[in-house]
Amino acid sequence: MWRIVGCVLCTDSCPDNLWQYFIWCHFYLPDGERFYTFGLAALCWAMWNCRNKKIFEFKELKSPFNVVYSACGYISYWAGLLSGEDREAMERGSKMLRINTSSLMRICVAPSDAMRTG
Repeated sequence: MWRIVGCVLCTDSCPDNLWQYFIWCHFYLPDGERFYTFGLAALCWAMWNCRNKKIFEFKELKSPFNVVYSACGYISYWAGLLSGEDREAMERGSKMLRINTSSLMRICVAPSDAMRTG
């Protein structure tokens, strides 16, 4: 999961623990310190919900990108609970993550489609 988020941020390094996550965020998202915990909570909550769907509802995860999209939904929702510049910044962050994830997903899906039709 972290690899996908790393790819969206154009890096191949991924955090292995909480400390590395905050260092990673500070390096790749230097102006968003007050939002690092929101992002972590959104990704963890999205992963947990996808895990629960798999375990309890027997629903397969079609793509790990769905976890990132779910996290974007949480970030957008939580942005609505804020006001002013913080709200706008979180909405921009969610939109950026969603757009970059869509672009990355198109790149990753293309080779497998080519193999099926070729």
